[in-house]
Amino acid sequence: MSKSDRLKKQSQKQLEEIKKREKEEALEKEKPARESRSAKKLRRQARHLDGAVSLVLKFLMLVPFFFSGFYYGGIFIVGITMEQMDDMPKITALWLGIGVALFIAGIILAFLSKYPAQLGAVAAGTIFFMTGAVRIVNKAKERVGDGIGLTQEQQELPEKWARGLYPILFMTLISALLFMIWLWQVLRRRRRLQNERDNAPVKSILDD
Repeated sequence: MSKSDRLKKQSQKQLEEIKKREKEEALEKEKPARESRSAKKLRRQARHLDGAVSLVLKFLMLVPFFFSGFYYGGIFIVGITMEQMDDMPKITALWLGIGVALFIAGIILAFLSKYPAQLGAVAAGTIFFMTGAVRIVNKAKERVGDGIGLTQEQQELPEKWARGLYPILFMTLISALLFMIWLWQVLRRRRRLQNERDNAPVKSILDD
């Protein structure tokens, strides 16, 4: 093999190596972009899922409110206020009324996506409402006593009222779940931003 052939073969080999390196570098540059697009897609799907779950929970929150707070709470508020339950202090109706008002505020705040505020309103409403509800159930137990001479329906009155009033606690549970989902989203967003800052090119490197 002549010297010119060897030089030609060597230069061809060098060109192939250069092209190979350039191809590898191009693939390495494309890889973060592909990963970034994939990560964005996953984040978008996660946001949609979180939004759907939160919306379902908001509507589920209405069920215990209308059953226990609005219906049963309304019955006892009217009954105590109109003195149809003369042995029940009127302040009990006040506790129930404040609780219902706070529940309504919590529902509005939940649909406005003000999750810390809605949890505060619902938690405060639960304290007021359950204070009145426990008094009502205890008063029913006092009425029933040992149950002698009472019908089966009268004996079951405390349990009936408890089944009507106590499910409001499910609303409190749902409110707490909404807050936890919101908190998880906030922490996840902060962690992502922190990672982006940590992986961002340093200014001095860019200047070089």
